[in-house]
Amino acid sequence: MTLQPDNIILTHGCMEALQLALRAVTRHGDAVGLESPTYFNLLPLLASLGLKAVEIPTDPQTGLSIDAVEVLLAEQRIQALVAMPNVHNPLGCCMPLDNKKRLAKLVNQYQVPLIEDALYAELQFADTLAPAVKAFDADGWVIVCASYTKTLAPDFRIGWMEGGRFDAALRKLKFASSVAQPAVLAETLGAFLESGGYDHHLRTLKRRYAAHVEKVRGLIARHFPAGTRATQPQGGFLIWLELPEGCDSVALFHAAMAEKISLIPGPLSSPGGRYRNAMRLSCCYPLDERYLTALVRVGQLACEQQEQARRHGREING
Repeated sequence: MTLQPDNIILTHGCMEALQLALRAVTRHGDAVGLESPTYFNLLPLLASLGLKAVEIPTDPQTGLSIDAVEVLLAEQRIQALVAMPNVHNPLGCCMPLDNKKRLAKLVNQYQVPLIEDALYAELQFADTLAPAVKAFDADGWVIVCASYTKTLAPDFRIGWMEGGRFDAALRKLKFASSVAQPAVLAETLGAFLESGGYDHHLRTLKRRYAAHVEKVRGLIARHFPAGTRATQPQGGFLIWLELPEGCDSVALFHAAMAEKISLIPGPLSSPGGRYRNAMRLSCCYPLDERYLTALVRVGQLACEQQEQARRHGREING
């Protein structure tokens, strides 16, 4: 997408950008469309603002269902929409180009704001980055939010947003919320961007994450129960798993935590508590012995859980 520098608002990470965007375009009690599954931290964010979440089907390969979005917009059932068209969290997929164009056209036609979360967009594995929905925004109904926390410096907490027709309202909210970002950090990051160092760093990072994802998917195939399905991300470092019958990701979470292993159970990614058989894994860490041992152990716990469910089923039927 092509943006003008004067239209960029710096924020405290992407979460503040998302919060400001929601505050600018909604009122208490409004309904907001969310992908399902979605980024788990959006759910408490919406709740804190008094907003209702409406789950929209999202495909692991093509992303948000545009047909479902069109129905919701036509029936005036949502007042805003939050989506991750490029490198979705947690599915890792990128929306096809035609779908992005159609989505941009729909939100402009129905004048319902789309908050485009582009946090992972620069981590696409392809050499040429797919465009954002914002690239096709005709009348400013798309607010794009991003950050350098996932690509460069997490502790800087430097995010940014471009608010389209909501620019003035967003600037007022930003000032009331946190005034401004630390200038020394912003200038340091700016110098790195201008030097070309960021582009080189990003290429290296994407190669590393692509290798991590492939290695972890191989370990999942070997050590998790037969029938486990893992996404093939188009970028980033997240893998979404769907476990076979007999597995429960919430129970698995507690069993793993007892051994000091952390994972994200599927129901956290759904307002309705769906995806009890699913979980999110992160591959951004060094694939050292500690990480790999933990991953294999989670697979073993899932296998044990499935076997216990089979035994219980035999006892009931026997």
